Amino acid sequence: MPTTRITRLTESDWEQFAELRLRALTDTFGTADKQYLVEARFTPADWRRRLRDHAQFMVVLAGQPVGMVAAYQESAETAYVYSLWLDPAARGRGLGRRLVAAALDWARRRGVHTVTLRMAAGNAAARRVYESLGFTEVPTGGGAGEVVMRLTLR
Repeated sequence: MPTTRITRLTESDWEQFAELRLRALTDTFGTADKQYLVEARFTPADWRRRLRDHAQFMVVLAGQPVGMVAAYQESAETAYVYSLWLDPAARGRGLGRRLVAAALDWARRRGVHTVTLRMAAGNAAARRVYESLGFTEVPTGGGAGEVVMRLTLR
């Protein structure tokens, strides 16, 4: 089994983060997507600010970055997890669960009690990852085609 490592990225990792984030957006939405077009124009300062203001975690498999997830502390008690992505060739190995677990550990260390996220309603693989970690669907709050999930940390 190839070696895997989860890393929290810092501002000095901005180039690696930018490459991985744009790869994720391309895979998920394509290069004509509005979000891709915005982030493709980010300056080094923009990428550094994203890494400073949000916790970004990356998974490395056999020396190659293959996935990421982000977390943001919304208040003293709440955090938001977003943008879970794995390279298609790296899926099905439990790496998504490990990434989200790293974000949850980060939130616990910061004293957060509640973590929320939004996901596409039809994304069964992501739902399995989140439910395996204890997230449950919130009956309201999602937009069209979107599910909101919540986890209470102990």
